[in-house]
Amino acid sequence: MEGLSFSVGEGEIVGLLGPNGAGKSTTVKLITGILRPTSGSVRVAGQEVSQSLDAVRRLIGFMPQETALYQDLTAYESLEYHAELYGVSKSEVSERIKKMLELAGLTHRKDDLVKTYSGGMKRRLALVRSILHDSKLLILDEMSLGVDVQSRNLIWNQVRKMKKEGRTVLFCTNYMDEAEALADRVIVIDNGRLVATGSPVDLKREYIGDYLIEVLIEGLESAHGSEWLTEKIKLDVEKVSEPLNGGPRTAWIRSQAGPSDLPLVINRLSENDLVVKQASMREPSLGDVFLAITGSTLRD
Repeated sequence: MEGLSFSVGEGEIVGLLGPNGAGKSTTVKLITGILRPTSGSVRVAGQEVSQSLDAVRRLIGFMPQETALYQDLTAYESLEYHAELYGVSKSEVSERIKKMLELAGLTHRKDDLVKTYSGGMKRRLALVRSILHDSKLLILDEMSLGVDVQSRNLIWNQVRKMKKEGRTVLFCTNYMDEAEALADRVIVIDNGRLVATGSPVDLKREYIGDYLIEVLIEGLESAHGSEWLTEKIKLDVEKVSEPLNGGPRTAWIRSQAGPSDLPLVINRLSENDLVVKQASMREPSLGDVFLAITGSTLRD
């Protein structure tokens, strides 16, 4: 992590994105005090994490990717243990647990062992556990990993509700639709460095444009890449797929003008002896932006 610097405002939902190995988990560990920075500083609510670790941890609700639930406890016992660990007043414990179970949709399963729960139920329990002690900053690592559509919808709605309650949410995700649906702002890191930040709308406009044209082209030689095609059609070509057994290749072309660019692209390709087998136009997604920023090379 070299020179990584960012802030998250109070009441803001921020998505932390990056390829595998980019530094997302390390960043979370630094914020929660699991790791200590070798240089620089990490502050939560104005407090230096390494100097006020206990106080800072009481402000943070953390939902790890592994959920970290005790499998041989019931949901009620899990929340009860967490309440005691974080010093929740004994007079408030029962009512808070009741509320959390209702939020998670687990009231009817409160006395069942966690190990009997589905993946979605475990994620929901882990989420409400993170706010049981009235945490002000929520750090959620892959909040909807491996859950069904209903559980994902419930989790998303709870995150939106947290914002309305004035909580701050920082979440890591590999699901671009999740970041686009929830984040006020996204932060993209790669190789431990911040490479882009902004709202999903602003990033799409900056890195892609208002529209993205996809064309399947015959006659495009293997040596002809995005720069060559950009020169020919006079529009910015985002990328061109690698040739596959001599077959048609796909080009992704940025467009600001809208639908009027589609026939223009087809005509200019035809003028260069290229055959368009298929063409379409759509609004770009955050996934398109992510690939434009970090590339399409596989990461381990």
